[in-house]
Formats: sequence, C-alpha cells, structure tokens
Amino acid sequence: MKPDFEKRLIQTLEELSAKVDALIQVVAITSRQEKILKGKTKTDQIVILSDLGLSRKLIALIVGTTPGAVRARLSQLKAKKKEAEEANEVEDKNDE
Repeated sequence: MKPDFEKRLIQTLEELSAKVDALIQVVAITSRQEKILKGKTKTDQIVILSDLGLSRKLIALIVGTTPGAVRARLSQLKAKKKEAEEANEVEDKNDE
C-alpha cells in the first residue's frame, strides 16, 4: 500500500468512527429522552446534552433549535458561571 493511501484510509476510518460514535450517542439519548429531558426547559436540555458530550449540531437537532442558538446559550451560561465564580472569590477575600 502506498503511504498516501494509508493516510487517507486511516483518516476516513477515524471520521467514520466519530460519526458512528455520534449516532450511538443520539440513539442513546433519544431512547432515554423521555426520562432525561421531559419537563426541562430548552436551556436545561442544552446543558444536559452538552454535559453528555454531544455536538452543538446534534443538540440543536434533538432540542429543536439551531446550532448557533445552542452555541449562544452555552456561551451565555459560561459567562454567567464565570461571573458568579468571580463574585464568590471577592466574597471569600472580604471574609478573610
């Protein structure tokens, strides 16, 4: 086998493996969606699915929104979390 062919074959197999992994995650989430996501807000659903390691695109598909909306919401949540952590650090320093 030629080295270039082997490289392309390995790359293709890795890409295929990643896609299969994503499909497995979607099937697992979809089959448990009733229990995990039922009654949760879209924001909570996005957080849960993100914590499970799903891509923004897959999260958007499951939640019924766009990948851009998922990205924006996760970014907002990350900023709020960072702000809260910084406020806690200030409180801790003031308590000393």
